[in-house]
Amino acid sequence: MYIIGMTGGISCGKSAVTESLRRYAGAMSLDIDRVTRWLLMPGGELFDIYVRHFGRRVLTSEGELDRRAIGEIIFNQPDERAWINSVAHPILLNHARDFLVECSQAGARLVVLEVPLLFEAGWEHLFDEIWAVYTKRQLQIRRLMSRDNLTKPQALARIDAQMSREEICSRADVVIRNVGGYSVVRAQIFQALRGRKF
Repeated sequence: MYIIGMTGGISCGKSAVTESLRRYAGAMSLDIDRVTRWLLMPGGELFDIYVRHFGRRVLTSEGELDRRAIGEIIFNQPDERAWINSVAHPILLNHARDFLVECSQAGARLVVLEVPLLFEAGWEHLFDEIWAVYTKRQLQIRRLMSRDNLTKPQALARIDAQMSREEICSRADVVIRNVGGYSVVRAQIFQALRGRKF
């Protein structure tokens, strides 16, 4: 079983590249952001931890976590961001390992874990290879503003809170430049896969 770690900045197109690997290379995949969202639902492991730490100020009137409020904390308060990462990363790592065991038992040949904070979390050891996806900064800003209904300063705060594109790409084994349309990206994926036998 060959394991690829998919990473890159927020709104750079990681999911699109992962989906291509599912479609064209038969990969099984897990999006750590989706796991996080599930754990943040009422009754979820992270939900309870966050509410104990932050109090009811991070809850909506319906009793769910206010994702916008949490986002403002994560991207504007470095100490709280460090606390959140210290709590969340070990829990998410356990879920990632469980998924890899399931994939192995299912006879998967190629597995992709989509992990935005792969290097920050120190998960390099999990993977045979790490792919980084990036796009132009202005495009990244526009995508993030549109996707999450953010102002430009809010989008910039989220982008700048993450590891720089240059460092992410320098530490990756494969770099996918998500600029120029789907056909251009797909060609880069096929080039990266050329000669591989999973």
